Amino acid sequence: MRVGLLHPDEDLSLAKPLPYSWAEVEHDLGLGTVLEAMAEGDTYLLDVARQVLAQGLSQEARVIHHRQEVLREALEHPRLIEALYRLAGQTLQEKRKESWGLFRRDRPDLYGGIKAMEALLEGLRGVRELLESAHLATRGFRSLKDQLAAHLTPEFFREAEGHLRALRFPQGIWMTASLGPGGRSRDYTLLLPKRNPIPWPFGSRPKAFTLTLHPRDEAGARILGEFRERGVFAAARALALAVEEVTRFFEALRAEVGFLLGAIRLANRLRALGLPLAFPVPAEGVRLAFRNLYDVGLALRQGYAVGNHLEAHGKNPILITGANRGGKTTFLRSLGLAQIMMQAGLFVGAEFFESGLVDGLFTHFKREEDPSLEAGRFEEELRRLSDLVDHLTARPLFLFNESFAATSEPEGSELGAQVIQALVERGIRVVFVTHFYTLAAAFLGNAKALFLRAERLPDGRRTYRLKEAPPEPTAYGLDLLRRIFG
Repeated sequence: MRVGLLHPDEDLSLAKPLPYSWAEVEHDLGLGTVLEAMAEGDTYLLDVARQVLAQGLSQEARVIHHRQEVLREALEHPRLIEALYRLAGQTLQEKRKESWGLFRRDRPDLYGGIKAMEALLEGLRGVRELLESAHLATRGFRSLKDQLAAHLTPEFFREAEGHLRALRFPQGIWMTASLGPGGRSRDYTLLLPKRNPIPWPFGSRPKAFTLTLHPRDEAGARILGEFRERGVFAAARALALAVEEVTRFFEALRAEVGFLLGAIRLANRLRALGLPLAFPVPAEGVRLAFRNLYDVGLALRQGYAVGNHLEAHGKNPILITGANRGGKTTFLRSLGLAQIMMQAGLFVGAEFFESGLVDGLFTHFKREEDPSLEAGRFEEELRRLSDLVDHLTARPLFLFNESFAATSEPEGSELGAQVIQALVERGIRVVFVTHFYTLAAAFLGNAKALFLRAERLPDGRRTYRLKEAPPEPTAYGLDLLRRIFG
């Protein structure tokens, strides 16, 4: 059985490696705040949310639509999702606890397998009851519900529980064996116990040859134990495989409904702040348009965030300039977060959002100089950029924030312009925040370039909104000087 809530064709795998430089992306975009809001202290759920968001960069539009459909329904049934998550976790915990029997000397694998399967059957019964108690219409939930209804019938449970009772061997272990070379026993086959129609002493006494061990015959007891284990090996192995299969189902169920639960928690936090949420439109090609897009991480940290509007279909690169402390970095984060959340099948922090799909997201944000480094900050920037370029995917989104600011404006502008031009020619979408006028002005004649500028009111106040406008030779640093020094 498959869970299939996050993907129409496969279950979620938590073993996939994170994309290259994902730690930098997470740091630069402030993704940690979003993950913590989804997890609410649950470390397992934190890992699940991180994996799903990271894996979203490799998903197709049909998978995103599938998740959006499931998530919409999950938002209508928060108690069901939380109950499924808790039940899956408790079932796996019970299974692990009972599986300690695997290491018992008297009946190792078989005994542990029986106890583990009993716990899993109880969990399966609970999952089916929970799903049957809710009206679910989406393909993802319907498929899961139909699979459980088809396989987990009352007959299935009766038969499975009957097998487990039989494996406890209430009439002893019946098996056959043959003798091989050297008189060694082999070909052990487990048998169903025979039923005597007229039990002895009223019927005929069954033919039997009895071997009785002395209570202190440890070697004999060990040999008989080995005979028994050889006899039940095939049954124990089959049971172990069944336990493993059902365990995988519960692990996938826990991970997938866990992500949905995290999304519900995130939506509740943002709705409580009165902020809009929208299910985005994944598109192909260089498409980008949004209305009231805000930085979800910033909103969670400070309780509000300013939104921006933009229509930039076919525009590449996008160059952002303007006043210091005017909201340029926040805008860049809001854009990167929305792209990641969209491709993971989540809603985004906006009234509307449409963007072309990418297969990777790279960030190159300025860093504070580390005194422990042998190289200077500019050299560190170049090395970091070189590493990122070496791992570029076919059609990624590359976000730059004040890159090459560690050198002079002429040098930084020349280098930045060449980097942007090279990336754009390769078909890579670039959004570049800079206070270098020369760098931005180098693209003024490019019809596909889009220029955004952080808005500054005539009295020097910042609105933290960005508007389409060509670059200016000043970043209004004097405003900060007056504000700080009076």
